[in-house]
Amino acid sequence: MICLVCGGATESGAYGGRLCRTCAGAVPPCEGLIPDHIRSTVTMTDGEAWLVDGFGSPHAVPPKATLGRNHEGEVVVLASSVSREHAELRHVDGAWQVRDLGSRNGTFVDGARCQGRVVLPTRSVLKLGDVALWFLVEPAHAPEEPLSMATGAAGGLVRFAMTHAGVEMCVVGASIGGTGGALLSRATGAQAWSERALPPLEFQLLRTLCSSAHAEADSLATARGCVATKQLARELPFQSKYANEENVRQVVRRLRGALTEIGADGILSVVPGRGYYLACAVTVSGANPR
Repeated sequence: MICLVCGGATESGAYGGRLCRTCAGAVPPCEGLIPDHIRSTVTMTDGEAWLVDGFGSPHAVPPKATLGRNHEGEVVVLASSVSREHAELRHVDGAWQVRDLGSRNGTFVDGARCQGRVVLPTRSVLKLGDVALWFLVEPAHAPEEPLSMATGAAGGLVRFAMTHAGVEMCVVGASIGGTGGALLSRATGAQAWSERALPPLEFQLLRTLCSSAHAEADSLATARGCVATKQLARELPFQSKYANEENVRQVVRRLRGALTEIGADGILSVVPGRGYYLACAVTVSGANPR
């Protein structure tokens, strides 16, 4: 394959096969960032430009997009240095512009801090706080859906791990699309793991909550990592495009049932009228526990 940015040759298995080593080196992931922490909420076909992260994953950008930690934005970046509503991209009169939205840590284009609206050229490096991304209008080849962590977007397997009420858990499977996965569990201190298959909706709900909890691990909020119910209705792989909050609640009930059966009752919590979160710390590991 060839690099999305420069068109040069890429290395097999490195950076998802989408970036050469030089272009990847220009946007290295900041500390604590994992592939699940950056995503676009629009489809590739709706994108008129792309942001490419240091893992090699492309994220579609529509003609007007808000970037930040807000799950309601078009491009979600879950990093502590990124503000909830960090920056705005717009396609105006044939040119792309970026505007900082009063972020705490600033927005930068090729190293220069943005003051007001700034022209954003293709193949420039856009930096939100500590998170650097390539901005592309005409990539060297048509971007495809980003690889998941489980298939090696970061060069290896990455899994979410949790401990709650004397039970250790590990979430294993793809981070995107309509696929299911597995929930491994064992009593704290035990050697052998038990495996429970999770259907696509339940698995992707758990994976989404894990990603958000890990991204906000340093938050002092009780409900850190809370994801809005209406956001889950849009992002979970429901068969109907008209899925609503009641559909999400049904998935939550099924997942809670599965967690209760392995002894992790109470881990999936709710903020009434807002959304859901995991009532435990979530860590990321690259090792296979089995």
